[in-house]
Amino acid sequence: MKRRKLATRALPTVLLLATLLASAPAVHACGLENPSSVNVGLLNLAYPNALHVRTAIWIAQRDGVLAPFDAAAMVEPQSPDFLLRQMSLLRGIQGQFAALKAGMDASGAREVPAFSVVLLGVVLWTRFEAGDTGLNMTVHAPGPGGDDVVVVTDAPVIAALADGRLTPAEARRRGLMRTYGTVQGVQGVERFLDGVASVKSAAAERFVATMTDRIRTD
Repeated sequence: MKRRKLATRALPTVLLLATLLASAPAVHACGLENPSSVNVGLLNLAYPNALHVRTAIWIAQRDGVLAPFDAAAMVEPQSPDFLLRQMSLLRGIQGQFAALKAGMDASGAREVPAFSVVLLGVVLWTRFEAGDTGLNMTVHAPGPGGDDVVVVTDAPVIAALADGRLTPAEARRRGLMRTYGTVQGVQGVERFLDGVASVKSAAAERFVATMTDRIRTD
């Protein structure tokens, strides 16, 4: 609660910096194209303590909560393989977001505030906005919308959420995901994401129960 009150008081500053994030030429390019630390530094200014997510992810990987860091997958920006590696990474992230979106659409998304998810490792923005038939998703967005709730996290967390190995509530508790915006907006997005996880969990339980019944019948 204290963090949300501080976020609300600092909202004018946050919105100003968010505007800079979306419009400044040095920041407009995401880490997939510009692997400098400038983008991440501005993110931490716009969203205080956002970089704490990196430490939380390192701890979660050490403890086995998230998949371990793959050092072999790292490619130097000067390497001729860098672009191919980044394109492969983007395709994987798009697939994970698509899996999350399918769950979101199944849960109903007409009342959720618009929100943007930014991945720290590549400073990649993905924007979600309620539409007539579900959520409209824009991967590789230039930045958040002016009134968006912003969710700061990183690719290993999105992968765990998409696979059902982690819930949004657990991700927030462990500091793997931080949410910024008005109190009402943050509560709306967090409630929506938690609801999506509940629907997926219930569906998985029904599937297990169905398969168990079939085995017993056979």
